[in-house]
Amino acid sequence: MSYKLKTLIVFDTNSLRSIDAGEVAYSFFAFGRPFQVIEEFILDKKLNEDIHIAIPTWAIEELKDQKQRQYQNDIVEFQKLAKRLSGMPHIPQITLPQEQFDCTTYIQEKAFEYIATKEIKLLEIKEELANTVLKSMMKRVMKDQNKKQPFAHSGKYKDAGFKDNIVWESLMHFDGVADFDKVIFITKDTDYSNCQFEFKEKWNKHIAIISDENNALVEIKKDYELYITEREIYEFAQNEYFKDYLTDLLKKKSEILIDESSFKIENFKLLDTCKDINRFPPNEQMIESLYVVSEIVIYFKDKGKKKEQIISATTSFADEETKEIIETFYDFDLV
Repeated sequence: MSYKLKTLIVFDTNSLRSIDAGEVAYSFFAFGRPFQVIEEFILDKKLNEDIHIAIPTWAIEELKDQKQRQYQNDIVEFQKLAKRLSGMPHIPQITLPQEQFDCTTYIQEKAFEYIATKEIKLLEIKEELANTVLKSMMKRVMKDQNKKQPFAHSGKYKDAGFKDNIVWESLMHFDGVADFDKVIFITKDTDYSNCQFEFKEKWNKHIAIISDENNALVEIKKDYELYITEREIYEFAQNEYFKDYLTDLLKKKSEILIDESSFKIENFKLLDTCKDINRFPPNEQMIESLYVVSEIVIYFKDKGKKKEQIISATTSFADEETKEIIETFYDFDLV
C-alpha cells in the first residue's frame, strides 16, 4: 500500500490513563503507555506527516476529573492515617497538606503544559452541534438493548456509557475525518463493537476498533512497513520524474491483449506508482536486482461496452544509488 495513505489514530479515555508505579501520580500530567508507544513509533519512523493522533477533549476532561477526585480521596485517607499514627515516638511529626491548595487549577495547568508539547488533534463537539449530537444519542439509546453501545453502562460507573457516547460523538462529528484514508480507534471498551457500521454509513470508510497499542502497531506496520524499510526507493518511485516516465511509456501503447483478444486502449490511470519493491540477491557479478512494481488501470471498450483492466508494471533499476532505470515490463501484453 502506498505510503501516501493517511491514518488517524483516536484514543479513548481508558487508553490514555497514566499511572506511576501502579498508582495515580499528581506531580505531572501525561497520557499512558498506549499513547507513548504509538507516539514514539510514529516519530522514530518519521511517519508524523502520514499518521496523526487525535484525542477527544472530553477524554482529557475525564482524566483531569479522575485525578482530582482521586486526590481528594487520598487526602482524606492521608489525614486518617496521620491521625492514627500521631504521637508515636518513632514517627516524626506529620505535616498535613494545606486545605486551601487548589488541586483543580494545579492539574489544569499541568495538563495544559503537557498537551502544548504534543502534535495532536483535539476532537471537541462544537456548540452549534449540541442539538444534533443530543438527537443522535437519543436515537442510539432507543435501539434494542444489544445495539445500544456505547450507551449501555457496565462496571461500577453508571455514567460510563454516557461518557463513552460523548467520546464517540466527538469522533463522528470531526470534519477532519474526511482528510484520512483510514481511522484507528484504540479502546479497551468492547461496547463500541456495533459502532463500525454507524461510522461506515456516515463517512463511507472503515474504522478499525482495536483494544491495545500492540495490536494497533501491527495494523500500522501492515500499512507502512514497505515505506519504513524502503524509504529512499519509495520516495523516488512517488516523485514526478518516475510518474512521468511511466506515463510516457503508456502513451506509446495503443492496444492491450486479453485472452488472445486485442482491444484499443482509450485511457489509463496510475493507481499506485510504488505498490511493491522487490530485491533479489546479488548474481555472479555481485549485482543486486532491484524492481519497483506499479499498479495501473487500463480503460478500453469491448463490443461497445466500457471496461477496465488493472495491470502491473515492473521497473528494473541498475542500482539503488544511481536509480538508473533499465526497463519496464507488464503482466499483460501492451502494444
